[in-house]
Amino acid sequence: MKDRIYYLLPVFFLLILNISCESDSQAQEFPECFSGTYLNIEGSDTQSLFTFTADGNLIGVSSAEKILNFSTELGSWVATSSDTAKAVFLDFSFGNAGELVNIARVDLDITFIGDNCEETEGNFEIRFFEDNEDPLDISADTGEAISDTFTGRK
Repeated sequence: MKDRIYYLLPVFFLLILNISCESDSQAQEFPECFSGTYLNIEGSDTQSLFTFTADGNLIGVSSAEKILNFSTELGSWVATSSDTAKAVFLDFSFGNAGELVNIARVDLDITFIGDNCEETEGNFEIRFFEDNEDPLDISADTGEAISDTFTGRK
């Protein structure tokens, strides 16, 4: 009997580990229809593309990148309800000589509309962080945020 317990302990441990990993993963909680690429029109008339991946990553590209000298935006998102999500992504801003000026943090709230999430609407705030500031520290005082709205479609 004691020998059987020793053989069952690794199986029990793996079962617990599997359950623990599954509960930590939010990927299974993401509504499937959120995933995809959306063409957005912002309130400022800037156009952007947001790609929401099934595992919670976010890629953003803006028509203003070249004019305002900033990079593609990368970040992550999480569902907050069956039709809404929050996202945070970062990009680099550059000076005229190509030097890093700051890191921008974009906090995004989005609502997915329709059975297949074919349309979206939302708003975002942009904050800029200098070299000595941490863009991942949401309590950092970085001055006034720039806000805008958007609507989009898949």
